[in-house]
Amino acid sequence: MAATRSPALPPRRPRLRLLRELPWLAAGLGSLAARDALGQSSVDTRFLFYKESGGRTQVLNPVLLFRPDLGQNYGQLGLLLGYDAISGASPTGAYPTSDVTTSASGHLINAGSVPQASYTDARKSASLSYERKFGAHLPSVDISYAKENDYVARGVGLSDSWTMAQGRGTLHLGAAFSRDLVEPVKNPTTNPGGANLQLDKSENGFSLGWTWILTERDLIDVSASLMRLSGYLDDPYKVVPVGLTGAETLPEHRPDTRSRHTLVVKYGHHYLWDGAVKVNYRYYNDDWGIQGHTLEVTYDQRLFTDWIVSPQVRLYTQTGASFYGSRFAAARTLMSADYRLSPLDSVLGGLTITRKINDALSVSLGGTIQTQWGRDRVTPIPTSPTAPLAASTSAADMTVLAITAGLHRTF
Repeated sequence: MAATRSPALPPRRPRLRLLRELPWLAAGLGSLAARDALGQSSVDTRFLFYKESGGRTQVLNPVLLFRPDLGQNYGQLGLLLGYDAISGASPTGAYPTSDVTTSASGHLINAGSVPQASYTDARKSASLSYERKFGAHLPSVDISYAKENDYVARGVGLSDSWTMAQGRGTLHLGAAFSRDLVEPVKNPTTNPGGANLQLDKSENGFSLGWTWILTERDLIDVSASLMRLSGYLDDPYKVVPVGLTGAETLPEHRPDTRSRHTLVVKYGHHYLWDGAVKVNYRYYNDDWGIQGHTLEVTYDQRLFTDWIVSPQVRLYTQTGASFYGSRFAAARTLMSADYRLSPLDSVLGGLTITRKINDALSVSLGGTIQTQWGRDRVTPIPTSPTAPLAASTSAADMTVLAITAGLHRTF
């Protein structure tokens, strides 16, 4: 039976907005602007199609962002509405075997394949923000809410951008807090007639950064953030294979706290031939033992006045959590077989084309292909003497396709 849940994608939650305030236009980068300048109202619509290979997660995600300007004395509002239709399957954490088996949802699992569980879910989200300029400061506040079958996210964020040094430098800082509720879907097989659980989870985040205009065509930003999580941090749908064969499984269990640290360096340069390059580097680590490095390069080239072509490349690598394992010889207090906590690498390539229809309207279409592979290769254990041998595999192995179409209008 398919469960109505969404383990493959983390629930939406408030994001630290320290980088949203970057004045990329000051470096002449044009299409890199994260938002319209105050004094102009806008509407943005976007539709995202996301699909993982092997019948895994598929997402259809329409989003609407409305930013009405209230005038110089009253600031600007922002209303963001989103909907995610999520379906597909997600690795359970169970160990692959060399036999053809049947999953709990009735699907055949090929020899050597990673066991998966089917699911469907729908996520509805909304956020409301307000900002107003006071001298050299641009403070803002936003509140957000998201609901899915088994998760409720409620958050508030505060930020400020302080321009100084005759406009060449900007100090930006922010804080975000969320108080979420995890409600795992009741399993009628293991808990007949039982009550649904309601588990608390909280996040407190802080960010600080500095933007500096190096020259009339160069801009750099350095920022850091700290996120502290506590409460229920397990994935209630993941299991861990235990024993020599991995045939026995137990529910995973993670620490009930997590400290996440991020350092981001962004550099932008505008070329005289109406081109611009953005180079972003992100370093991440947490007290679960995960370290990650992300390097992303995007180039924007204006063509024929009204067209912008933007190729993109992104490289990512991470180590595994200290309590991660593809199989455990014996049960431990902390253990997880979730591939998202495993050592893995990925390469992404993409292209976006933006067309300016007139001074108030532009449209865009973009796509990316990401290849991901795990470094925790495992060889499925034969369950019988006649079972065929299977090649090594990893639950992190997959290819991801994402297509985005958008429309931007100012008035």
